[in-house]
Amino acid sequence: MINTITKLTLVALIVLLNGCGSGNDSPTALPEVNAFESLQTNVLEAHGNALISALEEAEQPLTGTLSQSDVETLQNNFETIMKEWKSVQNAYVAADFDSALIDIPQLMDFFHTGKSLDIASDVDTALASTVNIEDALFKNSSKSITALEYLVFANGESLSQIVTLMNANNGRRIEAIKVSLAYLKVKAQIIAHFYKNDSKFIADDLDAANSVANVLIDSAFRLKEFRIGEPAGIVAKYADDPDPERLEYLKSELSLVAVKAILLTHQEIMGEQSYENFGSFAIENSAEEVVTNIRVQLKLALGLVAEFSTLEDAISTTAIDPKIQTLYDTIKELQRLYFESLIQALNLTEEIIESDGD
Repeated sequence: MINTITKLTLVALIVLLNGCGSGNDSPTALPEVNAFESLQTNVLEAHGNALISALEEAEQPLTGTLSQSDVETLQNNFETIMKEWKSVQNAYVAADFDSALIDIPQLMDFFHTGKSLDIASDVDTALASTVNIEDALFKNSSKSITALEYLVFANGESLSQIVTLMNANNGRRIEAIKVSLAYLKVKAQIIAHFYKNDSKFIADDLDAANSVANVLIDSAFRLKEFRIGEPAGIVAKYADDPDPERLEYLKSELSLVAVKAILLTHQEIMGEQSYENFGSFAIENSAEEVVTNIRVQLKLALGLVAEFSTLEDAISTTAIDPKIQTLYDTIKELQRLYFESLIQALNLTEEIIESDGD
């Protein structure tokens, strides 16, 4: 078990301190802070609950005919939903401790699934249908966050055009949004319920450390490859062939916001925080230098993100902003630190990254 010696030393110190009081004094309990219990409460459960709240908030303006202000609110709500989902998705350890939860992220988000899906076309077919909207949206992909983006932002039309789309056909698009929000909320509730009630994650430090480390490795890999490298034409598969159509949130132009949300989640897990987290745990277990380097990379990456307005503006079919390559390289180094240095320093076991999906 990692940190066994540290824990024994702490227990001995507590006993010694308690023994130094007067005979009439009641001993003061000094509970040990469990870094993974803290992480579960402050990051995993917190973002699960925040995702549910964001989905519920988005349902509020969906009554009757929508005004331009209502649509603006709905689009802002989508951004909040998306950011909370990126946090949940990129810290998703639940699958390692409950096999029933393995497929939930894939049922909520269809970006880079390896499947040939035209979700916008499927949604349009459902909207044009005369059958009950819930039945028309029978595919999971047509109710996913990928579909929700299309329902809320269409293909990037103007706000006035989207208002017209929302209110057309007796508000069928609005009803489709309600179906999507309800579908996503059920899945989010399952995740939040797990984090609230699970005891397996915090039961064994080594198991928890392996899970968190490998989730971070996988997240960093997908961030640099799928969300940056492929759209920018940096990776071998699309070498010198940039295409913004490969960006995650092209329709809403929120791809950069998603990247930032992912990096902030890494910072919540590894950065210096007011609560115990995986970074503080690693420092306590002789990995201070590695954690310091990871924190530097996270700060560099977030600094670069702040220099862009949107990724959609930074990438075209003919050119990319040179800072995109720098961002890619920075996250590549972050992944290396996770995959090599952190794994080695904590004597963990790295998992094989499955690069054909998300």
